[in-house]
Amino acid sequence: MEAEITKELIFEHFANRSTPLQRRQIDAWLHLEANEELYYQWLEEWENNNLEYLPQSEQLIQRYLDFLHSHPVETLAQEQVEVSEPQVSFRRFTAYWYLAAAILIMVGASLWIFRAGLIYQTYHTQYGEVKSWVLPDGSKVTLNANSTLKVPRWGFGQHNRKVHLQGEGFFAVTHLKHHQKFIVQTPRNLEVVVLGTEFSVFARARGAKVILNKGKVKINYQKASTQQTLILKPGDVVAFDEKNQMSHRHNAEPSESSDWAEKRFNFQATPLSELALILQETYGLQVSVDSSLLQRKLMGSFHAENVDEFLQAISELMDIQIRREGKQIQLIEP
Repeated sequence: MEAEITKELIFEHFANRSTPLQRRQIDAWLHLEANEELYYQWLEEWENNNLEYLPQSEQLIQRYLDFLHSHPVETLAQEQVEVSEPQVSFRRFTAYWYLAAAILIMVGASLWIFRAGLIYQTYHTQYGEVKSWVLPDGSKVTLNANSTLKVPRWGFGQHNRKVHLQGEGFFAVTHLKHHQKFIVQTPRNLEVVVLGTEFSVFARARGAKVILNKGKVKINYQKASTQQTLILKPGDVVAFDEKNQMSHRHNAEPSESSDWAEKRFNFQATPLSELALILQETYGLQVSVDSSLLQRKLMGSFHAENVDEFLQAISELMDIQIRREGKQIQLIEP
């Protein structure tokens, strides 16, 4: 008769109180893919209720470093020759204790990193890649190149719809019957709050930008030491520079904000210095620009499936020469 696997049994297993037979039964139960998500859900619940099992990493690290500083290998070896047998045993016991503490720190750190992977489903694009996904609540997200979106594995669309974006993404949010908000958080203390709409969010090292296509969104952002709120209408573009200074304008054709999803690029008087950053963010290239070209700006629109087509289009639009060696790019006069 197949054993019944309950939450209580799994919790006993997490606390290392399960028998060898129970562990074999749990292993067999986990061979069914349908049980994996439930197992990880119980793991998260157990960890939240048993925080005391997390090692005190900072204290242990400091204690271990203090030991290494005060007991160099050569000195310890010399002292062990001179002291009596009881003292040798005590020193050996102490050394073993610190070694065990170091191992415990490494195991604890590994579990903490692994825990983040259990809590969030991560969607990621490589350099030059654009990709779309449908989220568990029915919303659709398209990520531009070199972007990452983290979505909670459990309760998404039931308890919360809060996602974390680093890079650039276009969102088509599904409105739920219980009017649950969809929240996009970024590393720049910028938060976009919506119910059901289409918008794009840009959040990279050089700044942030929100462009609203349809519906209405609220953005929360930090100004000095206070939290600010702004309501956007379709066509509104809100941008933040490296110093978090905000600019607000209206775009008559907001649909252009997600042209990158179709591998189409639009440039409106874009300086070559900014173009160099776009090439770095999108394709992972390191770009240098001739000083004679720094005042020139790129105007135009083109379609490019890959980096070679992108560079070819720039060369033709601006009548400049492009030299490439691996990831190094030079923009120079012809």
